[in-house]
Amino acid sequence: MSILLHLNSKINKKLIFVLKIIYGLGLLRSKLICVNLGYNYDIRINGLKQKDLNKLNSLITLKYKFLVQNELKKYIYDNIKSMKNIKSYKGMRHTYKLPVNGQRTRNNAKTQRWWR
Repeated sequence: MSILLHLNSKINKKLIFVLKIIYGLGLLRSKLICVNLGYNYDIRINGLKQKDLNKLNSLITLKYKFLVQNELKKYIYDNIKSMKNIKSYKGMRHTYKLPVNGQRTRNNAKTQRWWR
């Protein structure tokens, strides 16, 4: 699966910011990828050739085995679904659409509870 397939080669943005757009890659991971490939942080995406993009794609998927985009979304969804199935505390909080990580519900959490 090509991660950078949807990118247009006419984009004139820096490589680290284009990598940051990909779901699952933040600024720290994009800098790590640039350092490992030997690229400067200021290199632009339109300055790369197709060979470089293929090398970048293989580094993300094969060497580091980062879960990105749909794979990461499916992994998160499956984890939440398994928590709901075993009826853990966090799973029940997800089921009732309440805050999960110990936040208050008296004053805040209106965005999580707004359907009620």
